[in-house]
Amino acid sequence: MKIEAADLFTKHIAYSKFEDLDNKTIKNLKKFLLDTIGVGIAGSTGANLTELKKVAKSWSNGSECTILGSWENYSRDATTLINAYQIHCLEFDCIHEGAVVHPMAAILSSLLAHCEELNNSGHYTNGKDFLISLALGVDIASYLGICARGELKFFRPATASGFGAVAALSKMQKFSMEEIHNALGIMYSQTCGNMQSHVEGVPILGLQVGFNAKAALASMDLTKAGFPGPKRVFNGEYGYFKLIENDNYDMTYLQENIGKAWMIDQLAHKPFPSGRLTHGLVHAIKDLKLKHGLNKDDIESIECYVPPGVYKLVARPIIDNLTTNYSKLCAKFVGASFMIHDHLNIETFTEKKYLNNKDTLNFAKKIIIIKNGKLDQKVLSPQKFIITLVNESKIEINLDHVYGHPKVPLSEKEYLEKFSKCCFSSTKKINKNQINTMIDFIFNLENKVNVIDFFKII
Repeated sequence: MKIEAADLFTKHIAYSKFEDLDNKTIKNLKKFLLDTIGVGIAGSTGANLTELKKVAKSWSNGSECTILGSWENYSRDATTLINAYQIHCLEFDCIHEGAVVHPMAAILSSLLAHCEELNNSGHYTNGKDFLISLALGVDIASYLGICARGELKFFRPATASGFGAVAALSKMQKFSMEEIHNALGIMYSQTCGNMQSHVEGVPILGLQVGFNAKAALASMDLTKAGFPGPKRVFNGEYGYFKLIENDNYDMTYLQENIGKAWMIDQLAHKPFPSGRLTHGLVHAIKDLKLKHGLNKDDIESIECYVPPGVYKLVARPIIDNLTTNYSKLCAKFVGASFMIHDHLNIETFTEKKYLNNKDTLNFAKKIIIIKNGKLDQKVLSPQKFIITLVNESKIEINLDHVYGHPKVPLSEKEYLEKFSKCCFSSTKKINKNQINTMIDFIFNLENKVNVIDFFKII
């Protein structure tokens, strides 16, 4: 009989403890927690938030939990939905590349809201409990993604991360193994999110993460109430792997590494607020500028040889009237904009002076994206770039890992600068002293008696 993934996950969630985390893993947890809070704060400027808040408030009244960036108070479920959307809507949140999962948006939004709910009833969550819950959430979401072998048809940052959120909440609630199993099963009945929104580049893409984050809280609530869920959640006849991942999966890495390798150690930063699959081209252009001293007028063409998954998702053409969401997932625009302006920030994808820039659109015509059919559908690298110069000489750039990956990481200075820039983009002004206090709070989180004291900083 095949091993059921839910059994492996349930045991891992139930028996793991903070003391199992080494110093490197704890540091990475705090580093990516800080990053996720930052992009969530910056996401307070995201598209259609006025409409989202209006609708979310109509679904559930309440003011017990806090929205990042605006620091408004909404109900637990509304806050979870909005914060998850804000964390992902700018395409700025961290990713596990091997899993093709942005795990933190669903996990952190639901976990923060639950901790605020507990705080309001007089129950404090200490930093150690919070960090092990976060680690387990990232583990389950990422291991699920690693098991999958085929192309994405469902949006894995939503589907897999919903289970990650359930894992984190289950640990926080100190659920028994039977309760964890039930919670995972109940989550599966609510799992949603497809790739059509990605293809069309519409804002509902990020909201799919929020739907699953909110569903994770419902799964916790129903489990606490004694509601049972299916047990063969992932490997059953109609389980997650069969339906969501096209029955194309391999559990070998999961079976050999769960409880040994913490997935938070494998996360990659996103240095730029665009689809991660566009970052390889930016990395190459960055090298052309810094290592070769080239500018737009030196270059005749850039041929980009990329894996099939990268080609499928970001090789889209430049179109008239580029929208924010479409442009973030258009490698030609992203690369060209970086070449012309020497930066990629939030405004690059929101302001017409960047979206309609003639130099950017003209340079984009020089970029040719070619599918390397010899590579696996799922991998993000290697990527090869052949640059033909106007003098007819050629430069070849080969990338095994893209800037932001653990093997090509952001320095501490770089990721702290990213956090500060995100905070300065907040809809409600945050000063430098508050930013430094937030950084100090997160970097000392394991010693905090109540993690929700974080919200007192603003």
